Amino acid sequence: MERRRTAIRTLATLAGATLVATGLAVTPAAAQTLVPCSPAALAGAITAANGTGGTLVLAPGCVYALSSPLPAVQNTITILGNGATLTRAALAPAFRILTVNAAGNLRLFHATISKGDATGDFGGGIRNDGSLTVTQSVIRNNQADFSGGIGGNTGSTTRIIQSIISGNSVIHNGGGLANDGDMTIAQSSITQNTAQEKGGGVANDATLKILQSAVSHNAASGPSGVGGGIANFGGAGATTQLTTSLVVDNTATNAPGGIYNDSGSVALLLTHVHNNHPTNCAGSPTAVPGCLG
Repeated sequence: MERRRTAIRTLATLAGATLVATGLAVTPAAAQTLVPCSPAALAGAITAANGTGGTLVLAPGCVYALSSPLPAVQNTITILGNGATLTRAALAPAFRILTVNAAGNLRLFHATISKGDATGDFGGGIRNDGSLTVTQSVIRNNQADFSGGIGGNTGSTTRIIQSIISGNSVIHNGGGLANDGDMTIAQSSITQNTAQEKGGGVANDATLKILQSAVSHNAASGPSGVGGGIANFGGAGATTQLTTSLVVDNTATNAPGGIYNDSGSVALLLTHVHNNHPTNCAGSPTAVPGCLG
């Protein structure tokens, strides 16, 4: 727990930036419902909040070991995690932890999402079809075919702030994250995620911004794997912009290991891309300006 808090504090001071500077700070809603340390209580609280909206306050440090999927978020709901963990129970069948429907708006604070399994589908930990903001949280050890940790679907808006995306995996693209909508990642760490094909850390085919964050030690490890750190693809409309960030120590079976760009655009602003293998950006179908090697 202390290691996680230290990592989050370190990321918060990267480049001397603040959440206010990014324009992404979120204030929790005032009305609150206390949720006991019980998966059934959590499911019931989400169902009730889907009718009226509201803020759910989880039991501090509780492990909500789920044996079945939680109700999809269909209204504006804030979850104050208090260091709680939402995880799939050891003997439970495969399912993702959280789903945000197109009409839903979920704001998640200070929680861990783990062991979600959307094999054959999109978004192992969280699937977002609406609006999602994740703040000071950990998304780890989830799996899917696409977007192991968090998946932002077409038309969605996803914001990830001061969070850690780690140890997630996919069969295809986006080990940690995959974006088909509008995604912004600020002051966060994306590390030790794995994809078999494209984007061990992040896969993007829409609009992605990465601010004051580190993408490191991810892998695209399958026979056709490219873009261990980041993969930007899906046509000319796919855009990735990195500002004051790091893309380091990522690997892929085929070049490039750092950032793969196929026909879209990648912009590097005060961003360092180095020590990725077999190359940083060389080998991409479309060059990444300012990236050497």
